[in-house]
Amino acid sequence: MHCSFCHHPLTPETSWKGTADRLYCSEFCADSETVIPARLHPPKEEIDQQYLARLERLLPLRRSIYR
Repeated sequence: MHCSFCHHPLTPETSWKGTADRLYCSEFCADSETVIPARLHPPKEEIDQQYLARLERLLPLRRSIYR
């Protein structure tokens, strides 16, 4: 068996069980359950496109309010 986070081999004496019933090689790897891995975040370009699309929708509304 291997660690769910770093894939190192597990030993019965030092393995940790996480909240999702996954086994980890150390306390530090077990803490990884609370951290969202970077590969799950959308790329910066995708976030920028979402921001620009939202901005394009809101700018005409703001201009109409302050005229």
